[in-house]
Amino acid sequence: MTATLIATRMAWVFPVFAISSWRRGTRRPSWPVPAVVSWAGTRGVVPLAAALSIPLTTTSGAPLPQRDLVLVLAAATIVISLIVQGFTLEPLARLAGFGPVTASPLHEETVARLHMAEAGLARLEELAEDGAAPDAVIDRLRATMQARIGTARARIDPSPDAAGTALNEQELRGDLITAESAELTRLYDAGSISAATRRRLQRNLDLETARLTEGHQ
Repeated sequence: MTATLIATRMAWVFPVFAISSWRRGTRRPSWPVPAVVSWAGTRGVVPLAAALSIPLTTTSGAPLPQRDLVLVLAAATIVISLIVQGFTLEPLARLAGFGPVTASPLHEETVARLHMAEAGLARLEELAEDGAAPDAVIDRLRATMQARIGTARARIDPSPDAAGTALNEQELRGDLITAESAELTRLYDAGSISAATRRRLQRNLDLETARLTEGHQ
């Protein structure tokens, strides 16, 4: 009975999250959130209260058949659910990447900035290989992106990976912002950063995009 309850919960939680991700435009739904939500569905006082609400007798006054069995099954399901799911929920959450936050929000934001800058620098190098922008523009933007990476690495120590076409500097920078925004979305969908961190960094990108638009006008 407990296995049936767990399977039933997974059978509706996973599709609901998949549909929600599809409506948000996420190409590949993330499994950690629905897995943890499914496993967190332990039984508690409500099923026991429902079982205890079953009448003691039938309308004729005779004892209700199998009432005690229903109570035993309900209590056993609750106990098994609390023990099995309760004691394994934390390891599952850690495996899914929802363990205790060991880094401060500032550190999390720094890591996200580093990944975004690396994504922008990678795109810049791709654009440089195509040769559609002047070398001076490429060098100037490369220096800017490398400065961002250097600032982030001064606080953390991840491994870099680099590799950027545009017809002018504004279009080139706009392309890099798009790459950074895509990386930010990937980090959020993967559960690496919180929604608050995503909103702060996305707001910075939006402001930079607005400044580029104003400068272009």
